[in-house]
Amino acid sequence: MKVSIDLGNSNYKLQYGEKVFQYPTNVQKASEGDLGAWKVNGSWYLISESAKAKKTTNKITEDKKVLLARALYSIVQDKDQEIDIATLLPLSQYINKNNKEHFANLLQGDYEVENPNGAVKRFTVRNVEVYCEGYSSLATDTNLLKQPIFLLDIGGCDLSAVYVHGTPKIDRMFTIEKGMNVFHEELGRQITSKTLKSCTEQDAQLHFNNYESSTDEMKAIIDDFANKYIDKNIMDLLADKGYDPVIHKLICVGGGSIDLQRYLEDRGATILKDALTSNVQGAMLQSIARGGK
Repeated sequence: MKVSIDLGNSNYKLQYGEKVFQYPTNVQKASEGDLGAWKVNGSWYLISESAKAKKTTNKITEDKKVLLARALYSIVQDKDQEIDIATLLPLSQYINKNNKEHFANLLQGDYEVENPNGAVKRFTVRNVEVYCEGYSSLATDTNLLKQPIFLLDIGGCDLSAVYVHGTPKIDRMFTIEKGMNVFHEELGRQITSKTLKSCTEQDAQLHFNNYESSTDEMKAIIDDFANKYIDKNIMDLLADKGYDPVIHKLICVGGGSIDLQRYLEDRGATILKDALTSNVQGAMLQSIARGGK
């Protein structure tokens, strides 16, 4: 079995065959008997919706092995099945060969996973291929590799951009922890300030997602905040790296790009088709191209 998975820092996305699954990334240590706890290789965890959210950008952690166990459990059918995976590291980590080897070694090996109902599955991750997050998306539209572009990837915890002309140019990239989790948190503070009514991060996300049915006052607050947030945390930083809209396309991927689509397109950006899942689709395409099955 071969799958492609992005063990993201807000959500994970798993491609198996033609299907793509997405679930929250949260992992929290637990004890035997805790409601909803999973047992992974002898230790207990709350996973996804049951666990507390963490705002972290590091992917090379034990939590990712636990998350992979949970993701694969949902598709493994037979005992002792062997699985090959294509997965992703952000460019800032990918450029270090040791990081790729460490991540692959972390995820490889035998798994014994027990769900909250006591059902056990055993399987082996036989081989791990590590690809570059964001850049892998361009495998879904290789014509973009022939053009000078800036590639913007907006996730839950961070956002990053890099100049690409065939390959990424490391000296023209940036990564900051200003993804959609922070966007919603700061939007909540803005709404609180403007309306004098308490607005949590979760409330702000609901306001943002329900923009079309919001009052004109709320729309104005959201628009003002979003435009300033994008200019400060994206457009100004792109300009610092040499972005020129006259000669460069701005290609956007990641769930945050879809969320902020109307504001990004106002600035001439293009949202890549299937921007939410293009990373895992691209990783699978790259794996197939290099001989993976």
